[in-house]
Amino acid sequence: MQYTYFTANSDAEAATSLEAPAGPASLFPSAAFNGIDPNLQVPRAEAFLTGTTEEAAADNPRAMKLVAEAGEGEVVVLTLTDEFRDAIATTDEPRRRELAEFWSHAEDLGGEATAADLLPVVDELAALAKQARPTNAHLYCWTSV
Repeated sequence: MQYTYFTANSDAEAATSLEAPAGPASLFPSAAFNGIDPNLQVPRAEAFLTGTTEEAAADNPRAMKLVAEAGEGEVVVLTLTDEFRDAIATTDEPRRRELAEFWSHAEDLGGEATAADLLPVVDELAALAKQARPTNAHLYCWTSV
């Protein structure tokens, strides 16, 4: 599965990414990754960074809320929480390295990704969040099956 994380000012604006032939990358600041599932890794990261539980992170009304869908779910746009945006936006390099190390032990990544592999992912997500935060834009994930 392909996951493209991006920033947009509103859910309605994020939904327009379904109409773009190239997806959100042609419309918004974005970063694409394989295997970084927003339903699994993002609540873990939010819990790790904020000290909340994964369950509390996943129960947030903006956590993985469906914004738009194409076909029968072949492509979807999901929200990420502003708490995750704020937490990852304020991380320094040592904390991002810790998150990459933490993610590298995730069962669903099957031990195939090392902390060194995941650090660029964490860095790109942090950069997107830093870009979104000053204007109160939100983070989204465009998922293509």
